[in-house]
Amino acid sequence: MVRINATQGVEFSAPASSVNTSETNNINISFNYGGSSDDGVKLATTKKSVQNTLKSNKKNIELHEPWIGSDYITFKGNGKMTYGELRQNLGIPPKVLSETNGTKLTDNQIVKETKIYLDDIGWYETTPESQEEASDIRAQRKYGNNYAGYSKAITNDEILKQLK
Repeated sequence: MVRINATQGVEFSAPASSVNTSETNNINISFNYGGSSDDGVKLATTKKSVQNTLKSNKKNIELHEPWIGSDYITFKGNGKMTYGELRQNLGIPPKVLSETNGTKLTDNQIVKETKIYLDDIGWYETTPESQEEASDIRAQRKYGNNYAGYSKAITNDEILKQLK
């Protein structure tokens, strides 16, 4: 399905089967309306957080650049970090890690070896401009678009530079 959203351009989304996980309990679907200057701050802090996390955990990260398919990393936990902390530090929306790894992962579980696509890293939640936009975001999330209401703060090329 192709949607044209006035604030985000053309977006492709397809209904996907969702992994039932307690990450869904962490989705905030109540919004403040009218936009926010906070979005610029979120972009900058998310980008910095991703860069710092990748730099400080470089020894726990293995980069995979397959000939065909998307680049991804294997993140090996340090025995202390939870999936919630990992998602927050790398800017990964809820449900994404569970779907990528095909298993039920909750925010309070300790990180083990986890596959993370570079496309899934560096997202921050934006503030909807209106109640209608907030309703649209809720509907998109309900039907499997985990990135609805999020914008990307860092490019895959910037991520690759941090990892090499």
